[in-house]
Amino acid sequence: MSAKQKMFPNLRSAVISIAVVALLLTFAVFAIDRNNVNRLGGYHKSALAELQKVEAHLSLRLGYATTLSSLLGQGENASKLASLVALAGQARSAGEISETYLAMDAVLALLQKELFADAAYRTYAPYFEKMYEEELLLTEVLLSYHAKADYYNRQKHAFPAVLTANRMEMKDLPLFAFSAALKGRP
Repeated sequence: MSAKQKMFPNLRSAVISIAVVALLLTFAVFAIDRNNVNRLGGYHKSALAELQKVEAHLSLRLGYATTLSSLLGQGENASKLASLVALAGQARSAGEISETYLAMDAVLALLQKELFADAAYRTYAPYFEKMYEEELLLTEVLLSYHAKADYYNRQKHAFPAVLTANRMEMKDLPLFAFSAALKGRP
């Protein structure tokens, strides 16, 4: 284009061109926003499905611990287990669940060592075995949940999804802090 050529031949074509560009930009912003809503919603839904599996395994493990606690008589570790079982039933946040899980795990380890020499250990052994089986299953679903929750959290904080997440008040998904205890099993 030479310096003397006009970009628009008249005012009407300039207004139409600017209106079309503005309309296309507006459409693009809405399309990007809708894409981010759908994308983040899918990641969130996928992570929540894994969280439900984690909660189901935690609930089963807690059920076995509850039954074991009711079978045990009196004793220091048995009373600690009973109080932790009650506390675990009330825990709601990932931090509280992790804290009670780790405390219960330590008490169960001591209790199993204490009961191993007892003649009635055969009565209690199936509960310890079932809790161990649940831990193995929990390890798998917890890793899957952490991967999906971490991915969702990272995607939510990336631009331009952060704008959509802030507008929709999307919260980060919590991560549990007891995966190290699961990895330490023999």
